[in-house]
Amino acid sequence: MVEDTGKTLRADAYRPVNAPEPVRVEEDASGLPAAVRTPRRQAVAAIEERWRLDDEWWRAGPVARLYYSVRLASGERLLLYKDLAGGGWYRQAY
Repeated sequence: MVEDTGKTLRADAYRPVNAPEPVRVEEDASGLPAAVRTPRRQAVAAIEERWRLDDEWWRAGPVARLYYSVRLASGERLLLYKDLAGGGWYRQAY
């Protein structure tokens, strides 16, 4: 059984887990990810999967993203997305 510490839990005391982090991505002529800086430049060897997410359309700032599951030349796999509203690239860790 877990002991009661007597501390009051507050919503502002929590941090997001696995929050997306901005990343520099070089795009090819068609807008697909060609290389990623992690922090050194690594070429994208393959795009293994891609999908689009459109969510929370009813809000003032809806979510519109293009996700890419990529394999880099080093063999490392990353999950990237492009924010279609702001144009920035992000790395999503799971």
